[in-house]
Amino acid sequence: MELQENLETIRRRGAEVVAVSTDDALRINLSVRELGVRFRLVSDPQRRVILRFGVLHPKEGLARPATFLIDTKGVVRLAHVGKDYADRPPIQAILDVLAWLKAGG
Repeated sequence: MELQENLETIRRRGAEVVAVSTDDALRINLSVRELGVRFRLVSDPQRRVILRFGVLHPKEGLARPATFLIDTKGVVRLAHVGKDYADRPPIQAILDVLAWLKAGG
């Protein structure tokens, strides 16, 4: 959970972490408690957000692992859609983009 481990650094750079899941709200709440998640998890069982971002896996019906950095104007500054759950951008790349944005990007 690199994002969670770097949550304070991410917040100091003016960003928030939000995860979107196909799980219902009850399952999300259980996951938050079980895993000690400290960032926001959003339930999207109808897959509206997932479809809007184009990350729905066509065969599995679940979201592909994806990371988006969106600036305050709504411009996507980093988009990474993984092939599997382990395919994530390096945390340093995320922190570098956030530092660039905070500096006026």
